[in-house]
Amino acid sequence: MILGEATIRCNGVELKTEGTAKYFPGGKERQVRIGGGKVRGFSEKTVAPYVECQLAVDEDVDVIEINAITDATITFEGNNGLKYLVTGAALESPIGISDEGTTDTGKWVGTKTKKA
Repeated sequence: MILGEATIRCNGVELKTEGTAKYFPGGKERQVRIGGGKVRGFSEKTVAPYVECQLAVDEDVDVIEINAITDATITFEGNNGLKYLVTGAALESPIGISDEGTTDTGKWVGTKTKKA
């Protein structure tokens, strides 16, 4: 089955997401190094894993509380059985709410990731 939806959890509690969610496993970002008309090699920079999503705002969504969460385990669970964990996670930037009924898109950046 092709992935069509995902459930996002923070420390085991399902987040009330809206729209699309994205899982990025992180890894290495490489930059080509060139000098003297030759490719000299590559430099690498580590890129952190993350899960990105937007939350629906109802009476029990507290963005102050959500923004304060640190060292969380974020679970990305696809409707096709794929499941990934991002550990040591916190929001990269604080999120707010709008009168359209959603939060800003939150990017949960972690220290490690693995397939569950």
